[in-house]
Amino acid sequence: MNTEPLQETGFHCPLCGELLPSNATECTKCDWVPGYQEAQKPQPRNPHDLLAAVLSLALPGAGHYFKGYRLMGWLLLLVGVPVVVVFAFAFTMFFGWFLVPTYWGAVAADAYIRKDLRPGFLPAQPA
Repeated sequence: MNTEPLQETGFHCPLCGELLPSNATECTKCDWVPGYQEAQKPQPRNPHDLLAAVLSLALPGAGHYFKGYRLMGWLLLLVGVPVVVVFAFAFTMFFGWFLVPTYWGAVAADAYIRKDLRPGFLPAQPA
């Protein structure tokens, strides 16, 4: 129990409800700091992220190429696909063909997550 006298103009921690002094910069009971709730808000996504993922599902590397990662797009298509197919043939007996959809999905997820390098296609900043 806190035995120190509390200031009359304190406020409650938004996370745990602990009474804090008015000049508090953090909560002593939890991990709250000023700006904590702002950091927890989801950031806006570029509308081209979904298109890049769909392009990569159709043709691995196309989404990367679309977002400005030209060399990576070509490498994913011309090197990655043959390597995955060879491994799929080599490990057919051990469910090797699960590698192909896994590769396609991983390339699409990576295309979705990567930042768009093309100028003029940056996500809108919140006001």
